[in-house]
Amino acid sequence: MSFVVVTLEIFWFCFGGSLFVYNSSRRVSEALSLGIILAFILFSTIFQVSFLLKIPALSFAVEALFCILILRLAFKKKAEIELIILTLKNFFFQHKIICSIIAICWIYLFFLAIIIPPSNWDSMTYHLSRILLFQQENSLLLENVTTPRQAMFVMGSDILTHAFLRFYSDYGVGLFSFLAYVSIGLGTYALSRNFASVNISLITTIIIMGMPELCFQATSTKNDIFTGAAAIFCLQVAYRFLQVLNIQDLSLLILGTSFGASAKSTFLVFLLPFSVCLLYLILKKYKVVDILNLLRTNWSYFVILIFPSLIMSQFWLFFHNVATQNDATGLTKNNFVKPSKTKGMFANLVRYLFQSFHLFPFDYIAKGRLNINLDDHLENLYKLLFEPFFENIKMGYVNNRPYKFSIRLFPHEDFSWYGMSGFFLVLPSLFISLIKGNNFLRATSISLISFMLIVCYLVLWTPWNNRYFNLFFTASGVCIAFLLTLIINQKRNSVFQKSLLLLSIFILISSCVLNSSKPLGGLSITEFFKPNIWAKTNFGQERLYYANGYYNDDRITKFKTLVTNQSKVALIATDDSWIYHFYLTNPNVEIEPITLPEFKENYTAYDYLLCLDVQCDLTDLNASYEILWSNSNDSRKIGKLLSFPRN
Repeated sequence: MSFVVVTLEIFWFCFGGSLFVYNSSRRVSEALSLGIILAFILFSTIFQVSFLLKIPALSFAVEALFCILILRLAFKKKAEIELIILTLKNFFFQHKIICSIIAICWIYLFFLAIIIPPSNWDSMTYHLSRILLFQQENSLLLENVTTPRQAMFVMGSDILTHAFLRFYSDYGVGLFSFLAYVSIGLGTYALSRNFASVNISLITTIIIMGMPELCFQATSTKNDIFTGAAAIFCLQVAYRFLQVLNIQDLSLLILGTSFGASAKSTFLVFLLPFSVCLLYLILKKYKVVDILNLLRTNWSYFVILIFPSLIMSQFWLFFHNVATQNDATGLTKNNFVKPSKTKGMFANLVRYLFQSFHLFPFDYIAKGRLNINLDDHLENLYKLLFEPFFENIKMGYVNNRPYKFSIRLFPHEDFSWYGMSGFFLVLPSLFISLIKGNNFLRATSISLISFMLIVCYLVLWTPWNNRYFNLFFTASGVCIAFLLTLIINQKRNSVFQKSLLLLSIFILISSCVLNSSKPLGGLSITEFFKPNIWAKTNFGQERLYYANGYYNDDRITKFKTLVTNQSKVALIATDDSWIYHFYLTNPNVEIEPITLPEFKENYTAYDYLLCLDVQCDLTDLNASYEILWSNSNDSRKIGKLLSFPRN
């Protein structure tokens, strides 16, 4: 099975990245966390360069070369490998129970990520769909798309799934999100150890990993989790660079920031204040001439490591976007990004604070078993205290009407937030770090608070904006560790520490089990396994489970059966159409997104017409065609497939 080989290759690259950065000054957890992101950077660069050269198959040769280089590195660093294994072994036996619980959760999420088919809405419309378009066109510069997001948005993390999708199988596509989750956990521990004890650092790590939204994203295929992983990567190398002036961490810092920016544009919102704070700390500690001498004496090393940053900077994509759409990023045409006045920023800040009061899993249990809805009480409180003042300012629009503020927290990646720790620990820890922390903690706090305020200023409120704050909550782990150190040292009470640990473990397990889109079980004791996703998908073998449920018909199977290989299909769809499965299951069919007027002008160039979520009125078309399939009354979405015989 191809996905097994690819999975092993990805772990091999992560292993190589960890060996590359590991030295006596780095903790093993830090090296492993950095190694995962370095593997992402390497894969992303290889795939992007191969597509830009219009030779996607070139990636196989380059990957094979790096596999050999990693093997050579492993032989050179046998002693380091033995030390890493010994360190991990000793740590596990010193903390058997906690490490076993974390390992079980990670193993379960790993299988969930690689076996259960993807289901995220945005992935069906563009995150995964665009990769299949890249493969069909042998190019990253797309001309024909169903939504501008497929062509114009940055792709540094999206392109990673090409590792699996090039074989036209989506087993394993969630692996990169899972590894980003693991990197966040390892990086949180490594950063926390600079300011807290082993036990407090472990608690902090479990707190971060158990955040419901982060846990749900760990098995998804969206790009938000990569912003959090990139931020923690940058914080780790920045801390190390501020300890010792060295070329490796300086290079890694540039690599990490470029990867974050290439994963999602909102990372730039963090990068701006972070760069200012970090530059201040660097210039405060080091002389400019010393930094220049460092670059001069290590210029070849620096240039080699920086090359991937040029690719991931997406400059080539921005130039293409400007040339074709007069819009560098695609965000200016996005209806959800609109700068506002200060009042709008504070309006959204208050709304997000209300939403972040997330008591998962207790609120979910109270709603499901006791019929007590805490969301309604919070929503009514907002309407009573703040809605008369803020009204509809900074609200997003649907059907040309502003959204009504609502709180509908649910264990799903689109509707969940970051749990009790997100409200009761993250926010206080940032302010405590700002007041009592050292320069690094202050810089981290300022960067994250600035990130939150800028997002509130730029982005209109919608019910699913929770995903934008992955970076804000997950990168706060080091500040949480600092806060817990102050609290526990002051109280000197092990009861608080043990209670917090048990609560965090319970939340982590609940987040793994109660993901509504991929549930292991439900809230009913007698029917706990009734919603079990493993049973519903036949342990992942029903690859169209989510698609068939979304459409409530078998249009994808019909399409595969009715359309002949080597034929050309015109696709007319909307921005939100799920086009992913049609490309995935029909690699030998050319499917070209097109508008209805364009099709009418050149219909003789196509064998079939596939309409998704649109009527496709052909009454004025003077041509013969046959309707092969159309939606039934039971279908949730309209659609039809027409055949156009060529002369």
